[in-house]
Amino acid sequence: MKTEFYVEFDGRQINLDQIEDAVKVSWKSDGNKMKDLKSLRVYYKPQERKAYYVVNGESKGENDSLEV
Repeated sequence: MKTEFYVEFDGRQINLDQIEDAVKVSWKSDGNKMKDLKSLRVYYKPQERKAYYVVNGESKGENDSLEV
């Protein structure tokens, strides 16, 4: 079974996979390697269209390029 998770807010819709992909791109563009990513915690604020994230329990960041 495949589950798809969407967030809808203010006439926009974004898929959980889109948020995760955008966060991973941010992580990589900061000079990190994907093989070093062990855990990922994402907090999405739909009113800001921003994802805040914690990688490996310590590294923090944000992605505000989530165009939906």
